[in-house]
Amino acid sequence: MTGAACPTLGIGVLSWHGYDSLAASLASHRAGKLFDHADEALVFLPEISDRGRDIARRFDLPFAGSAQNLGILGGFKALAESFSTDLLILIENDYQLVEPAPTVSAQLTTARADIAAGAVAFVMLRHRLKPGEPWSIDKVRRLHPPVEAPPFARLTAAIGRALRPDKASRLLGRAAYLWERPEKVRPDVFSRSQSGTIIVSSRHLPWSNCPTLVPRRFYLEQVIAEAEARTAGRLINGFPSIETELNTRWWRERNIPIGIAVEGLFSQIRQEYRGY
Repeated sequence: MTGAACPTLGIGVLSWHGYDSLAASLASHRAGKLFDHADEALVFLPEISDRGRDIARRFDLPFAGSAQNLGILGGFKALAESFSTDLLILIENDYQLVEPAPTVSAQLTTARADIAAGAVAFVMLRHRLKPGEPWSIDKVRRLHPPVEAPPFARLTAAIGRALRPDKASRLLGRAAYLWERPEKVRPDVFSRSQSGTIIVSSRHLPWSNCPTLVPRRFYLEQVIAEAEARTAGRLINGFPSIETELNTRWWRERNIPIGIAVEGLFSQIRQEYRGY
């Protein structure tokens, strides 16, 4: 558990059905001792069922839920509001922990220090080398290929950036998942915190629902509140998604400093179709 002098941490898992994925992910979290770092923990189960309850009990985790499907935005909001902690890590049911316990401890310590120092607003914890599937990195590679890419690929990418500069700018932050040292390739876009975390502006990196260490107030008052104000857009399975609503000019113009963990901790490994 975290010390009393440190900001408190809540770790929550959201699972709308997808119970095979939930069980596999919770097993990985237990193996990496993830919940040892939590002051509060919760599994939240929209359309709660006996199987979901049984899985949470199997891993000795508190659980709550709702009778209805709340969608991604509603589910994450309900999960976040269940905590009283300063910081949150909210995890969808198909993100497995793919690093051992010592690495988990070291990366969470680094991420918490970067937030406390004001170097970043939050830190994304999806694994850089093993992000899992689905992961739309190919469209990033087409516009921002690795430095070792052949000349034709680099030329094609340059033409693509010239033809679609706004899209190229929005995708540039995800090149951190392609380039080993992004701050060397584009020092005008990427930098590093004193502890080594990659830093990039929200101008170049959209919000993602991937596992992220984020202050609870920022999440509820900035991420969720703004997404709720923009729910007239495209829906997923009939519900707002946070990502679709948030990733607009408003997000880019905020120029929020985002941290990307150097290695990352979580890989998306889906055991079955989630229904959306």
